[in-house]
Amino acid sequence: MPRWLPLTPALIGAATLAPYGVVGTVHAALGTVGVVTISRGDFPTPGDALLVTWFGLGAFAAYGIALSAVAWSYLRRTQPVCANTRAEVRS
Repeated sequence: MPRWLPLTPALIGAATLAPYGVVGTVHAALGTVGVVTISRGDFPTPGDALLVTWFGLGAFAAYGIALSAVAWSYLRRTQPVCANTRAEVRS
């Protein structure tokens, strides 16, 4: 399997999910301490909207960061090895 085949969607997904989730989680944190206002939307109270925001965007952040780590690990493990490093050195 070509190396780029699993890496392309993983890196694109990580590049979009991680920032969205992290920025959203920071916004939820600011809403929790009262710096910004969280709109109620379709929820009964702003507190309910904030709770859904924490869980939803926290999941995006966790998945994006995990996907970044997995893609980086796969990238490092599958990189080509230089032929000179495999040669045995005679003493």
